[in-house]
Amino acid sequence: MSLTTGGAPRGVPVIDIDVTSPVRYGDLRSLEVDFDRLREETPIGWVDREPYRPFWAVFRHDDILWIERQHELFINEPRLNLIPRAVEEEAQGLAAGGLAETLKVLWSLLRLSERPVGDCREWLQARRDSRGSGRRERVRTLIDMDEPEHRKFRELTQSWFLGVGVRRLEGRVDAMVQRCLAQMRERGAEVDFARDVAVWFPLSVIMSILDLPESDAPFILRATQQLLSASDPELQKSDQYGVEVVGELFAYFVDIVRHRRRRPGEDLVSVIANARIDGRPLGPVETLSYLLIVTTAGHETTSAALAGGMQALADNPAERARFEPSVEMGRLLADEVVRWSTPVRHFCRTATRDVEIRGVTIRRGESVTLFYPSANRDPRAFEDPYAFRVDRKPNPHLGFGHGVHHCLGRLLALTEIRALFTALLPQLADVEIVGPVRGIESNFTGGLKSLPLGVAWR
Repeated sequence: MSLTTGGAPRGVPVIDIDVTSPVRYGDLRSLEVDFDRLREETPIGWVDREPYRPFWAVFRHDDILWIERQHELFINEPRLNLIPRAVEEEAQGLAAGGLAETLKVLWSLLRLSERPVGDCREWLQARRDSRGSGRRERVRTLIDMDEPEHRKFRELTQSWFLGVGVRRLEGRVDAMVQRCLAQMRERGAEVDFARDVAVWFPLSVIMSILDLPESDAPFILRATQQLLSASDPELQKSDQYGVEVVGELFAYFVDIVRHRRRRPGEDLVSVIANARIDGRPLGPVETLSYLLIVTTAGHETTSAALAGGMQALADNPAERARFEPSVEMGRLLADEVVRWSTPVRHFCRTATRDVEIRGVTIRRGESVTLFYPSANRDPRAFEDPYAFRVDRKPNPHLGFGHGVHHCLGRLLALTEIRALFTALLPQLADVEIVGPVRGIESNFTGGLKSLPLGVAWR
């Protein structure tokens, strides 16, 4: 393949394979041969391919693990993921997504603010300060932040996602599993698992945790897909990579936050709406951004894992037959499902100083992109990595990242995956794929849009 290499540092290894095209990620298996070659021949290489700004690509498990652990050397800001250069440049202006979208966000901030003039002035100044940083929108989510700010914001909600908090939710999750299975049985011998099951079950869980009305679930699903799968022509709202969706989600949460501040409940929105850091309440940007990331990321990647896991189970009947509905095997299966599907395809980090890795010098201010699907098929980390094993152990996958930025919702996601498959698999006499499997065209997060199954129930 041809590659534009202008601007590459002299003498560095240059990647001659396209690992960025969203279309290719519609069938993740099509990239496996390329990832194999790159792990062996160019484990760290320079990519300068339109429509993205240049970056260092990292493919091996141990290199990604090391970078994830160096959270002061490799930081999240200012470039979290790959966004087309033109969208980044437009987002650096004050009217990202158009003046109407900027005003929509500003209006949401004004309605939540106790000091509207001061908050808006600070927000606009932050937008100006971020010029040239590549941020698509000045949204202060947890995954955008670095230490020590990241830790303070993470601590606000982590009790909901640690062991005790997740165990408190298990009864709620189990009830939703039973409802989900009843709906599957109603559909009879054929069901599109991705479209009719995988997207709705985790979404129902997160809607319950946030105490949002189920009637709003279709809106949340649509907004999530438009934001996190913004490169897929069938799911995107426009070619602006979800910039305008931020304003919609902000506007949706304003009245909810105001109500939960007056009458807080036992839900996660109430926790975030009334949270304080260093004795001060969260500002409007931080409050709405926190809710945005919890609401969208809280279900989308779990949905992708469930669909990918079901595809693997349908493709591997011998492994499916080996599964026993025990707590231990359920846990092992859940981790293997995440490794196999790897819903988060990449994250970017930025070097805070010059550093050498495998003889390659990464300069201060340069970006590295961590390709998790490649890491999760690395034979140095996994025995027989292209085999789906329901009881794989050990399983040091990087499906949830690693280090201080590992996924806050990891235990909840694993609980949902374990609960659904532990209840579903014993009820299946047989299952097979009966139509085209269609994947989401996204190099950031993604799974399947369609997984048509023929099901024989016990």
